Amino acid sequence: MELFERLQGMKVLLVEDDQWIRDSLRRFFANENCALMAVETGEDGLEIIKSKECEIVITDYRLPGMDGLEFLKKAQGINNRFSKILLTAYMTEPVISEAFRLGVHEFIEKPFSMEDLEEALVRVLEKK
Repeated sequence: MELFERLQGMKVLLVEDDQWIRDSLRRFFANENCALMAVETGEDGLEIIKSKECEIVITDYRLPGMDGLEFLKKAQGINNRFSKILLTAYMTEPVISEAFRLGVHEFIEKPFSMEDLEEALVRVLEKK
């Protein structure tokens, strides 16, 4: 089954402070008939997690306020049943170690292509 056929009807959340990336990914998902909830901050992401049961969460590491790992830690306290993808330009050992400890399923290094995102989503869906 094609990736986006599997994603249709799934709740996917993107937490990314770069408006261009948020808008681009929202349009990309919409072109594939898939919904993507996209917010700017971890705080906004937590509000979504509280009100909706997300199946996949994609978060940037560097965010205003709390960083992506702190967001994931708090989000897991609300609901731990979602797959986690971390976007980062900061692939350092401490970031990777903490991400693994939090159960991050996939890493996408910035800058990234849509193909990188699609491949990560395929791997996440294979693990579900």
